This record gives sequence, C-alpha cells and structure tokens, in this order.
Amino acid sequence: MSEYSSRHNDNKIDLNGLLDRFLDALKHLWVVMLVLVIGFGLFSYLHVTSTYTPVFTASATVSVSSSSGSGNDYANAEQLGKVFPYILNSGVLNDRIEEDLGTTYIPGSIFVTNIGGTNLLTIHVTSSNALDSYNVLQSVIRNYPDVARYVSGNVTLTVIDDNGVPEDTGETTRIRGSVRDGVITGMLISLVLLLSRMMFVQTVNTEKDVRNLVHVPFLGSLPIYKKKERKKGYTGISILESNVQQNYLESIRLIRTRVEKQLDENHYQLIMVTSSVPGEGKSTVAANLAVSLAGKGRPVILIDCDLRNPSIQETLNIKGEYPGLEAVLAGKASIKQALYSYEGERGLPLLVMPGGKEQTDGSNLLGSERMSILLDHLKQIADVIILDTPPSAILVDAMQVARFADMVLYVIQSDYTRRNVILRGIRELSDTGVKIGGVILNGCKETNSQGYRSSGYYGNYGHYYGKKNG
Repeated sequence: MSEYSSRHNDNKIDLNGLLDRFLDALKHLWVVMLVLVIGFGLFSYLHVTSTYTPVFTASATVSVSSSSGSGNDYANAEQLGKVFPYILNSGVLNDRIEEDLGTTYIPGSIFVTNIGGTNLLTIHVTSSNALDSYNVLQSVIRNYPDVARYVSGNVTLTVIDDNGVPEDTGETTRIRGSVRDGVITGMLISLVLLLSRMMFVQTVNTEKDVRNLVHVPFLGSLPIYKKKERKKGYTGISILESNVQQNYLESIRLIRTRVEKQLDENHYQLIMVTSSVPGEGKSTVAANLAVSLAGKGRPVILIDCDLRNPSIQETLNIKGEYPGLEAVLAGKASIKQALYSYEGERGLPLLVMPGGKEQTDGSNLLGSERMSILLDHLKQIADVIILDTPPSAILVDAMQVARFADMVLYVIQSDYTRRNVILRGIRELSDTGVKIGGVILNGCKETNSQGYRSSGYYGNYGHYYGKKNG
C-alpha cells in the first residue's frame, strides 16, 4: 500500500498549500463567520440596552489648603486621597452625609483621586439619579474636611471645577463598548472555526493536492459544469447534448485518451469507476467516458453496478423500463432484455445495462459466480466494459466488483471529500489487488492540462452531481 499512501516525509512548509487551505476554509465558513460576528454584536447590543441602568456621575475638582498656612497643601491633598477609603469605610462620613441630606442611606457611590504633584483632588459620585449624585457630591465637599481633620489636621476644600448636575449617563459609550466586545468575540470564535477546518477538514482541490496525497496516475480534471438550458426533467450531464460545455467535452476526451493508452498497453477490458463517497460524480464520469470511447468506434458496454442507488439510466436520459443488472444476476431476465443499445439511436457501438430497481444490499449478487459468468460473456461482444460501482470508502460492494476488474478509475470531487476518507477508499481497493489506473478530479476550478479554464455555478453543479448521479 506504500505506493498509494500519503507523502508524510516532506517537511517543507507549503505556503501556497496553506493559503489554498485558508481560502478553502474561508469559502466554506464565511457565511457562518459573518453570522457569528453580527450575531454576537447584536446580542451584546440587545443585552446592554435591555439591562442597562442609567448611571450619572457628578464630579468636582477641589484644591486643598491648610488652615494653619503650613505650606503642606500638596501633602495634605495626597494624604486626603490616601486616607479617603478608610474614612469612608469607617462610616463616619456616611453618617454625616445621611444626616446632611436627611436620608437613611447614601444614594450613590463615592471615590476620590489625587492629581499627582498638585494640591488638587477630584471627587466623583455615581448614582442612578442625576440630582442624587450631585447632592451627595456637595455634601462630601461640605463634610469631608471636618471628618478628615482628625487625620490630616484642619484643611479647606475650594471648588475649582464642578460639572453641575450630570446629564450624560455614558449609555452610548457603554453600548459601543459592548457591541465592540461582542464583535471581537464573534471574530475570535470565527477564527477558531477557520483554523479548525484548516487543520482537521482537509479536502482535495487541485491536481497538486491529488499528487501530494496519493501515488497514482492523474488522468485529468473535469471543470465545474456551467448551467445551461436543459431538457425538462433531465438533470444529468452528458457529452451527447448539443450544447455541451466545450471545456468539459475536451476534458473528457483528454481522460479518454489516457485511459485508452492503459487499455491498449495492458490489453485491459474491464474498467471499474468508483469514488470515496456518494455525490462525487462517478456515474456521470463513467457514462461520459463510455460515450467518448464508443465515439471512437470501440464497442463498449456500460453496466450500472450501483444496485443500491442506480443512476446511469437517468444520467444518459434513457427512456423506458429495463430489468437491469439485478434482474440478470437473479435469473429474472436475460442479458438481451437488460441491454439498451445506442447503436440505433445515436449510431454509437454502446450498450448500457441499467442497475434496475434499488436494492438494500447488492454485495452478494455483485460478488457472485453469476457476475463472473456475465462479464466473461460480455467480454466476447465488447472491447471495453465499464462498471459503475458504489463508493468504495463506505460499502463493500465496490470491493466485490474489484475482483473482476482489470483496473479502477477513482473519481474525486474537488473540495468535497476529506483526505483521510479518500485514502481509506483507495486503500480498500488496493488491498484487493486491483490496479488503480488513475484519479479523475471532478468539478475542478483550476486550469486543466488542455488550457481550458472552468467557469460556472458551483451550487448547480453540486445539484447535477448529487445523489442520483453518483
């Protein structure tokens, strides 16, 4: 399995790779990140506006002078600032203020700061009522010197600056600060999510990613398919369409050429097409590869081996009902009854065997002796047989079919499946002994080997290559 393993020995920091992973994570999470930032900011705003209690602060700056004329005004101011908390806690000042205001409690909080190097003090009083804060401030100025004289001697407080009855509650500032904190919180959580995705949710996006992940041939990339007017009720992608996207058609041709080379060099007939998980477009790749090979005159048979979720008939827009592979293997129908021919309709030497009705478990049939006999018979009438199988990373069905295949084409949807899942799928197949003929990168945004750059609607592409199309 060493030839298919991830390259863990490269210790160089791939800055381009890190940037690609960052942009990939940002592409997936930018909506979530935006919601988080806006959400936390809005929550903070609503919380502070609904719970906010107005707070008014009355302030006054006073100068301290010694009544004895000792010239120690600076020292007195500094000392008053230091001893204020002790005086306040002693309860003496509180009692004087309550008596002065005629209340049983002080309707506010008081604190004093000293302006260093001066004989100035600033007294602040905060309260939920503007007039209460101002009245308490005035009472402090009147009573503080008398209470403090036992500590600092006789001092006089002269008001230098008084802001009067306060009007601004500071609500605007508090709301702004709260919203800012909420936005920052949302950004931090978003950053954690972004880094987590970069570290733990790593997908494959480019040919370089594929080559760095697995040591198997790279057969080519298929571009994101641009949405065009489609037949009513048809959601597949087929190169048989008259308005097929040119860069998609050229990419299929390039892949066909590389597959043909392996077929001719190794005298292979049985090609298996699979992927790691559903939704990667394996059925669409298998169908278009079959059409392209048949277009060169090669007799081809395409078999839908995905009995749990057959989709080839829909992908190729085949009308009518056909018993399919399941009925043939169960002995309910003949091979002739199950095959649909493109020879008469399109002039292509292509036979298609649909999967039939959905089965809950098709592994026993796919690995049966009847399957081996069927394939041996079909080899006599076709140059190439393409087997579209279920995903290899989640079902045993693909491994059952791999026993009969000459080589496997592995389809990887760009920016879709995690790397560890891709490795597991390829490892499961390689353990059966089948040759991994190469990887096809589906829905790729980068320029392919032919120089065509893809364009289109990614969201619609995901729909076209969804569950029913493999």
